[in-house]
Amino acid sequence: MAKIDKRFQILLSEEEQILLKNEASRRGVSQGELIRMALKNEIIQKSELLRRQALVALAELLD
Repeated sequence: MAKIDKRFQILLSEEEQILLKNEASRRGVSQGELIRMALKNEIIQKSELLRRQALVALAELLD
C-alpha cells in the first residue's frame, strides 16, 4: 500500500456519515480507506470511459 502522508478534510452530512460508517464496517475497512477506494474507483472509471469513447470515435473515423 502507498504511504499515506497527506491530510484532506471534507464535510459530510449526517446521512453520508452513517452510510460511510455502515459500509466501512460491512467491508471490514476503515472509513478513510473506503473513501480512498471510492476516489480511486471514480477516477479510474471516468478515465476508462473516456478512453473507450476515444477508441470508438477513432474506429468510426477509420471505417
